Amino acid sequence: MRVPLLGRHSVHTVLRASAVGLLEGLTWQEIIQGLRVGHTQLRLVAVEAESGALLLDDTYNASPKSMLADLNLLEEMEGRKIAVLGDMLELGRYERLGHEKVGIRAAEIVETLVTVGPLAKIIGEAAAQAGLHEKKIFCLEDSQAAIEFLEDYLREGDVVLVKGSHGVRMDRIVAALEVRP
Repeated sequence: MRVPLLGRHSVHTVLRASAVGLLEGLTWQEIIQGLRVGHTQLRLVAVEAESGALLLDDTYNASPKSMLADLNLLEEMEGRKIAVLGDMLELGRYERLGHEKVGIRAAEIVETLVTVGPLAKIIGEAAAQAGLHEKKIFCLEDSQAAIEFLEDYLREGDVVLVKGSHGVRMDRIVAALEVRP
């Protein structure tokens, strides 16, 4: 099941709305339903994985700003936090710096970091330098390698952010891992 979480609203707006819903006794499912009503241009969707993990699918495109926003959302979630982050393409002269900033922030939030693609290795390197243990960082070549790794690694209760530029085909990861009808 795919449930949109964010559209034109900021992460903070969604978090505040979610907090109010929880205080009023709503379930997460009811909150997610309410957030998606009336919004057709939503990018981030929650997807249940076969493993029981919750996948936060924002695989359409990526920039340092959008990755940092999604990592901030991941920080607020309950469960083992895993980020699967792909290359951010078309950053020009900010390519290295953008990937490094994301890696530093990821190190503050995640238990496990999976990078996908050659540029995303910079994210992993920066996360290691920022203190994330190297045994918790997995730098993979492509989305197929990520699928194979995650099929064995994910478990119930995990919250997994999947994000990267469209050219890296991060959408294939979510499609391969989500619950099939």
